[in-house]
Amino acid sequence: MIKRITPILLLFGLVYGQETQSSRTGDPSELSQPGGYIGISYEFDIKKKIKGYQISIGFAVPSIGNPGQGPYLFPGVAFGKRHSSKENKSYTYSDLQITYSGYGGFWGGAGYGIAFMDGKKLKRNKFFGGWLLAGFTKENIQKPESDLKNNTFSGFHLGLALPIIGYHFHP
Repeated sequence: MIKRITPILLLFGLVYGQETQSSRTGDPSELSQPGGYIGISYEFDIKKKIKGYQISIGFAVPSIGNPGQGPYLFPGVAFGKRHSSKENKSYTYSDLQITYSGYGGFWGGAGYGIAFMDGKKLKRNKFFGGWLLAGFTKENIQKPESDLKNNTFSGFHLGLALPIIGYHFHP
């Protein structure tokens, strides 16, 4: 039960925290941090019957784009979990990632990290892209040489990114 309540409480806390930040008055360019996002997403691979979630955070690079207008580059971190209903196995992962948010709601990026699978730490990489709340993710986990094939995830992404208002990333 706690596993089901935790994401809801996290989302509530993120939304509540953003409300207090967005009620500020004044010029965003006077803020001390560049801004960024906190994201929560649901990802699923229909063919392999794998689903999971991811929580990510990124901060805007002030030297890329125009303040308040974009485009933006967000280096950040991501943490997630995947579950395969075919094999009845789960694994968790953490990544360093870089996300580009361009004009018209399009976004994309890449990440590199580790997956914790069957008691082992395995290298993984990912590429992702999309428009507004939906996108596509392609991931690869490099298994040891004894396994003939690598573990891949190619699936859809549905997510919500909550803005962190700052001197570079602001409305």
